[in-house]
Amino acid sequence: MAFSRSNPRHPYYAAKERGSVILFVLGLVLLTSLLLTRFIARAHTELLTEARKSQLEPLRDEAYSALQVTLAVLADFQAVDTGLHIPSQGWGEPLTYANYSPPPGFQTEVIVADESGKISLANIDPATLHNLLLTLEFISSDADRVVDSILAWTKVEYPAQYTESSTTQSQDGVPDLIPPYEALRSYHELKLMPVVRQLLCNENGDWNEAGQRFLDNVSLFSFNQVNLNTARIEVLTALGLDAKEIVARREQVTGGSHPGFSSLAEVGSVPGQDSGSTQVGVDAIQLRLHIVTRYGSRKFQLVVNVQRGSASTQPNPTGDPDAPTSDPRPWTRNSIDSGFRILEIRENNGF
Repeated sequence: MAFSRSNPRHPYYAAKERGSVILFVLGLVLLTSLLLTRFIARAHTELLTEARKSQLEPLRDEAYSALQVTLAVLADFQAVDTGLHIPSQGWGEPLTYANYSPPPGFQTEVIVADESGKISLANIDPATLHNLLLTLEFISSDADRVVDSILAWTKVEYPAQYTESSTTQSQDGVPDLIPPYEALRSYHELKLMPVVRQLLCNENGDWNEAGQRFLDNVSLFSFNQVNLNTARIEVLTALGLDAKEIVARREQVTGGSHPGFSSLAEVGSVPGQDSGSTQVGVDAIQLRLHIVTRYGSRKFQLVVNVQRGSASTQPNPTGDPDAPTSDPRPWTRNSIDSGFRILEIRENNGF
């Protein structure tokens, strides 16, 4: 029987069909390999994320345990010494005072900083802010510009005196922004102001030496009295006080059994302060707690800002039943019952 190439049973067509099947199978193998590679890569990422989370969880728990101990120590000193005056009372090293030992293998450190030894930007008046900038060796015209920008940004009733402080001005390629007309929420918000970027930042947008000195003497939180026990010379000078005299008196009592001023009566007449003025005190009202926990090469950081006084008794404005309230309840990470009001908690933010 003769075969022609037009016959489907001809060897030519049989070989062609086998080649098509091989190409089809190779295509399936290639597609399967690509999908399997993507799946493995995604699973690897998810496994790493879960592994990192599981490694940080014990560090996180230890950090919150240290926070509870710290708040208890602060409450103890507040009750016994009728105030938190200066860290050398003992509350500056709360874990040492409480004889607290972390679990085996863990390292825990707590740094307590008195924010009320600074000037509150939330409650600052133009004259005090201007004096602070002069103390930091700004020329008067530059100090006026910085004051104008900050007040125009935070005070709705304040009329900007300089064009660069207005809402329609755009410099350095930064889009026009509408000021929030409320207290600053972060120091980085200052960088949105053209004059601050010009005078307090370098060409890369980072804080320069003058900007860092400014940040060292101001606080974002609202309080009405500066603690004379911890205030820097620049802060005391900005308030119009005799800084050298106050520091000299402070050093006289620092080495005593009860270091620091425990009342304004111990200070005597505050040099430079007007009679009846309430701008200074002797208590730490606002504290920043920086907690670091380590286990081997792993590290977890917790920054907590607390204010003296009991927890707020205002009703829950969010309507969320899980939100913190003033009612006593079991310990959770989201609800800490203490004699201090927690204003802010940040975990590993910026670290």
